[in-house]
Amino acid sequence: MNKMIPAFIPLAFELVRHLRRDASHNSNIKRTDKAAEKIATVEHLLVRLEKKVQLNREVYMKIATRVMIWLGVNSAILILVLLKVFGVF
Repeated sequence: MNKMIPAFIPLAFELVRHLRRDASHNSNIKRTDKAAEKIATVEHLLVRLEKKVQLNREVYMKIATRVMIWLGVNSAILILVLLKVFGVF
């Protein structure tokens, strides 16, 4: 076992050096990419918001059309009822 320890010491140092380099590299990437990541997130949220606004606008237009049709039908029925009450029909 004592003969193997000197062979593992350089291996351990090399492994530690690679792990430190990888950790510092990852932290550097995360440090510089935060602004770009935030911009990408904001752009994504804006696209989602635009889609929701467009969907809401379409829904409101459909509802407005239905209400106008409903008001027209009710007005026609009211006119017919009033004509019946006054004895025109």
